[in-house]
Amino acid sequence: MSTFNYNDYQNVIAKAQNNTSNNVKVGFFKMKNDKDEALIRINVGSMEDLQFATVHQLGAAQKWMKVGCLNPVGSYSDNCPLCSAVATGNTAIGKASKKVYVQMLVAYKDPMTNQFSAAIPVIWERPAGFAREIANLLRDYGDLRSRVFKVTRNGAAGSMQTTYSISYIPLYDKPEAVSTDFGAFTNFNIAKHSYWEKSVEDINTFLKTGAFPEYVKPAQEGAYVAPTTPVQPAYTAPVQAAPVYQAPVNPTPVAQPVYQAPVTPAPATPAPTPVAQPAAQPAAAPATDRPARNFGGFSF
Repeated sequence: MSTFNYNDYQNVIAKAQNNTSNNVKVGFFKMKNDKDEALIRINVGSMEDLQFATVHQLGAAQKWMKVGCLNPVGSYSDNCPLCSAVATGNTAIGKASKKVYVQMLVAYKDPMTNQFSAAIPVIWERPAGFAREIANLLRDYGDLRSRVFKVTRNGAAGSMQTTYSISYIPLYDKPEAVSTDFGAFTNFNIAKHSYWEKSVEDINTFLKTGAFPEYVKPAQEGAYVAPTTPVQPAYTAPVQAAPVYQAPVNPTPVAQPVYQAPVTPAPATPAPTPVAQPAAQPAAAPATDRPARNFGGFSF
């Protein structure tokens, strides 16, 4: 089943974090809605247990990250490039603000069931003036690690006028109600959890480029380094030059002989066929009036 309620979610987180303290992830204390409630056990035995820092909050483009101010608390100098940037009108960088970071174990109350979740380790980031509230609790109740308090949010979601009331609840002063195991905070470094510590050079790079230099974690001394396998050069297929299209060259046409119709020779004029001429007859004797005479077969 993919659905679950808030109490289920908190219990899953608590079970995941019930490993050794080195594997427990410390979260942030968050109460979003008016009259939300939570039970807390504060990891403070004296004021020396509180951690303070002066930080700059970067704008939305940097997901509202916080960077530690490089100026000593209560003073200003050009030692902090972020302070200088704010002084010259850079509105994407917040003014240096003083914060106190309170280590706690918290059990959130599910508003639907009124049941409290298992306790998980968190950091409550508050304005430094909240330390006075902690001082008052120490004066009234002594070591706060042995006490359970109820925190109530007074303010709608997103309200900038939100306040928190803290009241002592002896009914829950039992380890099974709110864990007393603060092991998650052993050797805890607030600078690696709640804000970044950057050098002058890194901050100047950020101001010029909008990003911090990438951090490469150095190899731990004496750590095992696996042998590096030689990288075989990747096979690169020979690049075939794309053939350049050549339009076919039409050969110069050979002149075709012009057709000459055969000339029929004019027929030779045949020699005239000789016409047989009758043999010439002897001219007739001129006619006379005298009768013809015949002598010896000849007429005369």
